Amino acid sequence: MPELPDLLYILARLRERLLGREVTAERVREPVVLRCTVRGNLSLLLGRTLAEVFRKSHFLVFRFEGLDLAVNPMLAGRFRLTEPGGRDERTLGFALGFGNVEMRYLDDKKMGKAYLIATDDWKAIPGLQTGGVDILSPEFTRERFVSLLKHRRDQVRVFLLDKRVLDSLGNAYADEVLFEAGIHPKTFCRSISHDDGVRLHEAIVKVMSEAVAEVEDRAEPIDVKVRDFLKVRRKETCPRCGARIRTAGVRGMDAWFCPRCQPASRPGLVDWTRAGK
Repeated sequence: MPELPDLLYILARLRERLLGREVTAERVREPVVLRCTVRGNLSLLLGRTLAEVFRKSHFLVFRFEGLDLAVNPMLAGRFRLTEPGGRDERTLGFALGFGNVEMRYLDDKKMGKAYLIATDDWKAIPGLQTGGVDILSPEFTRERFVSLLKHRRDQVRVFLLDKRVLDSLGNAYADEVLFEAGIHPKTFCRSISHDDGVRLHEAIVKVMSEAVAEVEDRAEPIDVKVRDFLKVRRKETCPRCGARIRTAGVRGMDAWFCPRCQPASRPGLVDWTRAGK
């Protein structure tokens, strides 16, 4: 799925190309991705001008007069800007035409959701009103983060991925943050010291700020996920010590980590350092 650096880059490109344009065409290929809480369907947007595009938690929101289209790409959703008239991809969920440019939402898993709602009717979208503190905002202070951390009793990677608390980290950047901080993904929050909590906060700020800049500098098409600069996620060896990168299951998801730079934090965890490289 697009993570925060991707969403910010996509958001900037969509604003550049689409703001102030009128919707001239629409089509829905996969109705399963569309949820309408107003009477009608995507054709309600025809003739309306796109007034704003903004991020709200892990959604991108397209604002028209009286209506919002809020899109959560989830696991595999992507946006693409193209000329109208080309062949539809088999993964196409829906498309909006804006004169000589078309925005397509693609999703080969059909897990993403697009909600057509009355303006600001966030209660109509499950989970959207419970977003946490924006990790790129001034409100994401060291003190606030450590306070949130010390009240948790679950594993640290679960905490980092909780969008009700932090807005927001996904799987790839949670792994990168924990690597930067030198913390094993299965470490319980209650066992993290104040100093380690401060270091984890600094790692979030550093990793995410650098990722935002990197994705922006690459200037790839908005449907391309830029991931090759990541240090541990889906890598074979650690860039610091050369150890083999390992994976651990955390709440049904794979966490990638270096067993030397992020040593086992409690009894019962596999000590990969005894297995050599």
